[in-house]
Amino acid sequence: MYASRLALRTSARALSTSAARTKSVTETIKETADSINKKVGEKLASGLDSAEAATNAAKATVASRTPSAHDAEAGAESARQSANHTLGQAAGKVRDAKDAVKGEAEKRM
Repeated sequence: MYASRLALRTSARALSTSAARTKSVTETIKETADSINKKVGEKLASGLDSAEAATNAAKATVASRTPSAHDAEAGAESARQSANHTLGQAAGKVRDAKDAVKGEAEKRM
């Protein structure tokens, strides 16, 4: 009784398949090199921005002090140390990023 009321639907769907495409070694190397280049560039830009900020802060410190030879010398030394510290931090970040990307590249190979 119920079977006569049910309409059967057929679906006409086309089946299609595509071959799985794997990346060639050249493509993988290019992508990895591009990724490394971008990450290192970002870290270097960050380090340069930090060094510029430290330099500007040191200049402001030197300018705000009374102009005496001793104070100017101390301010310059402080600015030099601050810039060296900031550059050292930036270099460390770049090394860390390089090592991380190198490790990631080795995982992909």
